[in-house]
Amino acid sequence: MHKNTPLRPDGFAKYRTRQRQQANATFQHLPPSRQWALRRNLIFVGTTLGSLLVVSLFAKAFAAGGAYKVDDGAINAPGECNVDGWFTRHRHDSSTHNATLSAACTSGAVPWLQWGAAVDDSNTQTQVSPQLKAQLWSRQELGIEVALSAAAHFAVDRRHTFDGADLSLPLTWQLLGALRLNVNAGWAHAHDEGEQNHRLTWGTGFEYSLADSLTLIGERYGQQRGEQAWQAGPRVHIGRDVDVDLVVGRSLIGDRDQWLTTGATVRF
Repeated sequence: MHKNTPLRPDGFAKYRTRQRQQANATFQHLPPSRQWALRRNLIFVGTTLGSLLVVSLFAKAFAAGGAYKVDDGAINAPGECNVDGWFTRHRHDSSTHNATLSAACTSGAVPWLQWGAAVDDSNTQTQVSPQLKAQLWSRQELGIEVALSAAAHFAVDRRHTFDGADLSLPLTWQLLGALRLNVNAGWAHAHDEGEQNHRLTWGTGFEYSLADSLTLIGERYGQQRGEQAWQAGPRVHIGRDVDVDLVVGRSLIGDRDQWLTTGATVRF
């Protein structure tokens, strides 16, 4: 058995050069559409992290909904705000993507009401969604929180501006110290190509804390005669200031499309 010997400076440089060449060769072997998708996701993550790390110097962050569809029963503490940003690209159609920026705050004057808005920009339209969320009931000794959330959706690049509305009743149960369960029941109104549809919506999800720096999240959601899908992935906590999500999702209807979402959250 031979002993490992440290690399000399010139040997280390050659080793790093070989590593870079191997990485470049692997990247170049990917199809052009995959190269562009990977490059765009990396650019988005880098830009988001850079911006949020600057904000995090004076921010205090906790877990938030981010790109996940199933909401929880909690709201921000009075006087606190959160900002979420995420980018989604579909696997089988690289032209299908969307970027979302969402913000929400709770005023100290009305500590039971959280207000905010989201901007969603896709390859087909841009949508603005004002949002309200009121906490109806909270029992810390039981680990149960119940809220009522509402949102309206407006398309900014169409003649018919109003695009729909959502109403949801999210419930969270802290089953164990490391495990939280979320359940949603609601109603959605949407203009689908000029046709007005009303559908019941539902969702279930969990958050399991593996460590102070890592939480695993999964959810299953859907709506009556409409979307059915699941999403899951890790949430990395960078200190107490920034959360970073990597989310994999798949539709359970139609062609069973798949997507990858990268995002980040900050609270202050």
